[in-house]
Amino acid sequence: MELKLKARQRSETGKGAARQIRNEGEVPAVMYGHGIDPRSLAVKKEELGEVIHGRAGTNVLIDLQVVDGKDKTDHLVMIKELQRHPFKEKVLHVDFLKVARDEKVTMRVPISINGEEDSVGLRAGGTLQHNLWEVELECLPTEVPDHLFADISQVKVGDHLVIGDLELPASVHILADPDDVILTILAPRLAVEGEPTEEEAAQAKEEAAAAEAAAAAESGEEE
Repeated sequence: MELKLKARQRSETGKGAARQIRNEGEVPAVMYGHGIDPRSLAVKKEELGEVIHGRAGTNVLIDLQVVDGKDKTDHLVMIKELQRHPFKEKVLHVDFLKVARDEKVTMRVPISINGEEDSVGLRAGGTLQHNLWEVELECLPTEVPDHLFADISQVKVGDHLVIGDLELPASVHILADPDDVILTILAPRLAVEGEPTEEEAAQAKEEAAAAEAAAAAESGEEE
């Protein structure tokens, strides 16, 4: 079952028009794909928020009804890209990809981490270094996952998890090198032999300052 969303056809374009649309409580959008010419749209901010913040996530099928004057047309779409404000919780623009249920699509899907509490490597004092946050995959629109999960419970210190380690349904094909590293459990940082500790460094700094003050005083007495 797909979610429902309404949009209106818009003719106004450019930064000024987009700003005005946002001031009126809408989000500028574009719809393309599946043999249609790109169409400039606008959707209600609140209605879009209900879709992208719902339990189904952003990788969900949407029944998009486009209103153009008296004409209304329905399109099966998915959210291809969301442009967000860099500082505020605000969507600036949305791209809708028109799809067909029986034709594969290419989407980017985020990677989430599981098993941190039971992680062998983290319990041993290791540090998690996350290298890859999302991956591009291909599958039918009805089978696009909202997230892919990387289980680190058995990853030891010094080991890494790669794309090929992810468990996926047979119908989902990842468009990335299986050897691409998702994350690594780094070894705890050890003090280098001969490298001063923080206390030793602080003491040395104090001694240097005292020596500099003494030299300045001695120079003053000589004058």
